[in-house]
Amino acid sequence: MKLIYRTWSVCALLGVPQHVSAQNASHAAHHSQTPPTAVTAPDAPAINSLRDAGVAQNIRTAALTAIAKSASTTVAAATLAEIEACDACLARNDLATILAAQPAADLKALAPTLVSKASDSTPDAGKDAPSQSPNRFVKAACIRAIFSLSESERPAAAAAWKPIMLKTTTVPGKMAWDPKEFTVAPGAIVAIEMINPDSMLHNMLLCSPGSLSEMGVAADRMSEGVIGKQRDYVPDSSKVLEIMGLTAPNTTGVLWFIAPTKTGTYPLICTYPGHWRMMNGKLKVQ
Repeated sequence: MKLIYRTWSVCALLGVPQHVSAQNASHAAHHSQTPPTAVTAPDAPAINSLRDAGVAQNIRTAALTAIAKSASTTVAAATLAEIEACDACLARNDLATILAAQPAADLKALAPTLVSKASDSTPDAGKDAPSQSPNRFVKAACIRAIFSLSESERPAAAAAWKPIMLKTTTVPGKMAWDPKEFTVAPGAIVAIEMINPDSMLHNMLLCSPGSLSEMGVAADRMSEGVIGKQRDYVPDSSKVLEIMGLTAPNTTGVLWFIAPTKTGTYPLICTYPGHWRMMNGKLKVQ
């Protein structure tokens, strides 16, 4: 509770950050390299630097560093606590990215805790909400952190985990992924790497079966106000299962997650306004 309380204090001190994904150093405009704005529009709600989307990685890291210093712990430990407190917030993948980037010595010291939390069960929240339990985000983040260590540094328990490493590339000027379809087993540990040599921003969302049009239209509507940009054009819906934030041109986005346990075809969608009709794919769980 101490860490969670200090998060809000740090966020208040830091003020309003730039609208940039933690996976990117800049947040370019749709068809240009326009520098990111440093202030929030007057009618936009205040941003929580450890919960919301569109926050620069250095700002998130500064907040985590302040929390760690105050609690006399490591940034790795503070970040893990924030991932747990984050639940299903928009910052979850960005926080996992920061955790995996921590010094090997700190991750090795944290390894027993990472293994324990990664080994927790992740039951579904119900048949209509595939793999929706919040602790699956924690599990994926812990496994990602452990696999950021060299093989010789990983705890023995990691040998039982077999992540499925997937890779796709955005096709410049085509608003498409190559490849755009993948097949995984239910409950598999999955890592998707999206290389973006395009001149445009792209994200990737894994959504519930049959929700492609609904999520795409919702994302298009988000282009009409400041909230859409502040959320990185991620619809506020339980049908959004996993989020890889906006990835700038000539950078790479990474998303680790636990595949749904319910078989089916799950759409992969770029929800930057106007992209979804062409830029969509499939994750087949079978």
